[in-house]
Amino acid sequence: MDKKNMQINGPHLGTDVPPPGYPSQYPPAAFQINQILIHQQIELLEVLIGFETNNKYEIKNSLGQRVYCAVEDTDCCTRNCCGPSRPFTLRILDNLGKEVITLERPLRCSSCCFPCCLQEIEIQAPPGVPVGYVTQNWHPCLPKFTIQNEKRDDVLKIIGPCVVCSCCADIDFE
Repeated sequence: MDKKNMQINGPHLGTDVPPPGYPSQYPPAAFQINQILIHQQIELLEVLIGFETNNKYEIKNSLGQRVYCAVEDTDCCTRNCCGPSRPFTLRILDNLGKEVITLERPLRCSSCCFPCCLQEIEIQAPPGVPVGYVTQNWHPCLPKFTIQNEKRDDVLKIIGPCVVCSCCADIDFE
């Protein structure tokens, strides 16, 4: 099976405590690793006929050990009609199958022509308790995002390159 991969490094990953200013209800494994690797599992049906299925991901530590899995929760019509701009719920489960984090994204527009409907995702940990948000900032050419805490205070800005596709190479965001 083919997989899409993503690697995330962070200054607060690898510690036993959450970053300053964040609530302490994070799942314990979240701060006991210094790097995570996210592998998307591609379904055979999706590859053969292009029929979009619920996405599934394995979240691993730097040793390749699975620490979480993530499962998309959307209906068939939404996945196949709305494409990558679709609303979704992503449930992150620990190795015992307990849901520890939930990501909720409403239906929004992804066009630079409609700055009033930019992407946003809410992060809940434990599920039902908002701990942060990722919001898209309008720019005609660059992908720009703001990470916010549970009070919607800006914590971090992310700026991507003008060209966000690359074959066999990493794409660097600042």
